[in-house]
Amino acid sequence: MERMNLLISDLDGTLLGDDESLAQFAHWFAYARSCYRLVYSSGRFVESVLDSIQSTVLPEPDAIIGGVGTQIYDVARSRKFPMWPPLVIEWNPFIVQSIGEDFSELKLQPSKHNSQHKVSFYGEDLDESFLKHLGDRLASKGQLVSLVYSSRRDLDVLPAKSNKGGAALYLTRRWKISAERTLVAGDSGNDAAMFDAGFRGIVVGNATPELKAMNSPAIYLAKGCFAAGVLEGIQYWQARNVSSQQTRVRN
Repeated sequence: MERMNLLISDLDGTLLGDDESLAQFAHWFAYARSCYRLVYSSGRFVESVLDSIQSTVLPEPDAIIGGVGTQIYDVARSRKFPMWPPLVIEWNPFIVQSIGEDFSELKLQPSKHNSQHKVSFYGEDLDESFLKHLGDRLASKGQLVSLVYSSRRDLDVLPAKSNKGGAALYLTRRWKISAERTLVAGDSGNDAAMFDAGFRGIVVGNATPELKAMNSPAIYLAKGCFAAGVLEGIQYWQARNVSSQQTRVRN
């Protein structure tokens, strides 16, 4: 029997953004479901992702990674996965918020974008030196965090390792699916942690420059945009798998 594959894809700007290509993706997945687990990974919280599934032709996934990786939701069982996010003693959202508000470059996002495990700010065109300074300031106050900056505007402060990449690794280990059989797709900086986790990546054609700048043989830069780019990347990696299998047989 064919071993199970895993597709973990961002939503906004990746699968969502073009209705025609989304319908093509849904049609493809109707036939591929028997050999793929599907996970949506979003900056939005789980409840918002569930609304999108209900209001579009998005196929029902096996799980949802929400809140930039701070939530993992088991769709079939309608409950959160246990032991996620991991308990981090060096995390206090009230301290994180207070420190962030000390910086004039940052503005706290509305409460609907924040949670016990995610403190989000707006910050226009922040550079690496600013992010390092902020990280050092947080560390000096005993806060062990991940800083996720995307679209030159959105800064998410999360408990260390509780990002999209960490959540993806948690699911691959729980489901016993290898990295080479895991595809991740995205369009912006908050997806970068998934591409750093050792999986095979798909960067859609409409992605931000920060994500397109990631250079690795494990990352495919699609020409197609939105869901069309995801399908293009899946086809690319499937062809690579067939080629490598044929090479092993000849040898």
